[in-house]
Amino acid sequence: MIDREHGWNVSFKPVSIGFVFSLLLTVGTYLFVLRHHLSGTALTLSILGLALLQALVQFFFFLHVGMESKPRWTLIAFLFMILIMVVVVGGSMWIMSNLDYNTMPSMNMGSF
Repeated sequence: MIDREHGWNVSFKPVSIGFVFSLLLTVGTYLFVLRHHLSGTALTLSILGLALLQALVQFFFFLHVGMESKPRWTLIAFLFMILIMVVVVGGSMWIMSNLDYNTMPSMNMGSF
């Protein structure tokens, strides 16, 4: 499947396999949400797990992580990308939570 001597560009087989895996993971996530197989925390954790699998499939089959001659630079770039994603997603969640808390009316206030 992986040709280390000539690289990944020799055949379309790895790209096709990666595409099929990505498609199956996306459709699986969609069906979990659409058909209400799980709810609450179980649904959230399953979506996060499938998202992690999707990221791993794309790292190996499309970004070719680990296949280069100097994987140290790829690791540094990967860790920096993870840091940026944590800051962006965590900051967005914090801002949305803060906005929800500050803009929603209190439920125990009487009518005017």
